[in-house]
Amino acid sequence: MRSRTHDERGAAAVEFALVSLILITLIALTVQFATLFWGYQAASSAAREAARFGAVEPCDNAAIIARGNQRVDELAPVSGSTGFTSVLSAAPVNVGDQLTVSVTFTTFNIVPLPGWPSISKTATTRVENIPAGGC
Repeated sequence: MRSRTHDERGAAAVEFALVSLILITLIALTVQFATLFWGYQAASSAAREAARFGAVEPCDNAAIIARGNQRVDELAPVSGSTGFTSVLSAAPVNVGDQLTVSVTFTTFNIVPLPGWPSISKTATTRVENIPAGGC
């Protein structure tokens, strides 16, 4: 009759291999979710910052876009992540009009999921100031 320890040799290694796959997957998904959440926060902050700038300087769309892209570069979870900022406002801008800023960029993908979405956030503000002479 064989000893019990001889029959179960290697069982702990097999159990560890099976459990470690699940553990590594859970850790990777947690890091991926954290990165996605960070990206949403960065996009939201960049859109709000560009909208605040646009509330007092509504005539300079290029400067509003630059402000949004600058914030994406500062806050984005991936260095070198390029953002796209767009501005939507009425043709002749007046005090009290709505100004909408959208910021879109992509984060890195730890878990290879098909069709990984880009992150997009929008902020809307009221135009508070028109420079002397209008736009």
